[in-house]
Amino acid sequence: MSATTYANKNATCVSMTSTSGDYKTGNGPTGSYLNKTSTVFAPNDWHNSNAIMSTTAVRQQNGSLEIRQAARQLRNDTDSLTDWGQHDNTTRLLDRMQDTTAWKEKLEQTITDTDVEIALLTNHKERCETALQNMNTPFEVAQENLSTRSIRVSIDLVDDEVSQELNREVEVINGIKEKLKQKVNEAFQQVCALQDAYNAMCDDLADKMHSLDVDQQCHGLNNQSANIGFHKNATRIAKDIVLPDAWDSHSNYNTQRANSEIRASTALREMINNTIEQTANDLEAQRLRTEYAFRKRIHEVQMAKDELEWQQRNTKREIDVLMDDIRGLKQAIADKNKPLEVAETRSENRTYRPRVELCRDAPHDGLIEEKNVLQKTVSSLVDKHNTADDALNQLKQTINRIDEDIAIKSDSLELDETCMTKRQKLLLVSHKV
Repeated sequence: MSATTYANKNATCVSMTSTSGDYKTGNGPTGSYLNKTSTVFAPNDWHNSNAIMSTTAVRQQNGSLEIRQAARQLRNDTDSLTDWGQHDNTTRLLDRMQDTTAWKEKLEQTITDTDVEIALLTNHKERCETALQNMNTPFEVAQENLSTRSIRVSIDLVDDEVSQELNREVEVINGIKEKLKQKVNEAFQQVCALQDAYNAMCDDLADKMHSLDVDQQCHGLNNQSANIGFHKNATRIAKDIVLPDAWDSHSNYNTQRANSEIRASTALREMINNTIEQTANDLEAQRLRTEYAFRKRIHEVQMAKDELEWQQRNTKREIDVLMDDIRGLKQAIADKNKPLEVAETRSENRTYRPRVELCRDAPHDGLIEEKNVLQKTVSSLVDKHNTADDALNQLKQTINRIDEDIAIKSDSLELDETCMTKRQKLLLVSHKV
């Protein structure tokens, strides 16, 4: 009989006995008794039952052994996987911290470079503003010179080389001011660009430092840490999470942007230096040209004034001589009256000769000729007197014009010398800032 058949039969027997028999139990001082109908088995059934129980036990023991070995292997594998998983992520956190630290150091260096460049460019911007402010004095002096020289009158109010150079000086100063204003505006915009890049890197650096703090805390956690625990949906993916390439590109963009702005700022500082130097040279060259024109004009006016004064002296001397000659002519004309009276009296008296004595003799013709000569002489003297008088009037008019022109030249000289005195202020203005 097989173990299965025996087991089924035994189960059937037990079932039948349980159904048809009656259990009667009594309790007494000596124990209990049970009255029921029992099934009697054969010895083979007993041996088979023992064998089945032993076989079942061995099979279950072997199954348990396999389960234990598999469980141990699984435990070892999971422990190793867990340890290595934690170790790998600890290593990844360390690598991440190293990457973050590298970017942190690069950001810190770039921030320092940007801060230095902002200070340098701000200094150049202030130099440019100082140079622009220094243009006020030359501009005011040039305008004042033009206004002063506009007071000149008459023939001296001429568009001479000085006026042309002064107008050119105003144009040069206005051109310089425009160039400096442009550089100031460019410097301001570049400082703003540098500041924007600086702020972006500071924000990035703050994020990096915060991330380092978080990763350092995470790197320091282990199975024995006190502040660990389960968290709901801890592995969720945040909506604003970025990929490593985007993370790297963000800092790379910030540093490259800052370096680009630094290069642009360096080039702008060089241009500002060149502009300040070139404009200072242009202004100095124009100042020298203007003052050379002033000195040249002052020399010309002084020479003209000296010539007029020389002519003034000669004309006055000529007037004095001419007046003496006019007085001589007047006296000569007056001196001819008596001889003319004598000649006319003689001729008149001889007309009273009687009869044949009234002869046209030599005295008669001589007296007529004498009278005619005297009249012609007086007429010539009068004409010469009138001519000399006209010349005297012209000389007086000339001397008046000379006197007026000398006064004009004196005023012009004074005005130009005043301008030159005012231009001494230009030597006190430093264009090298």
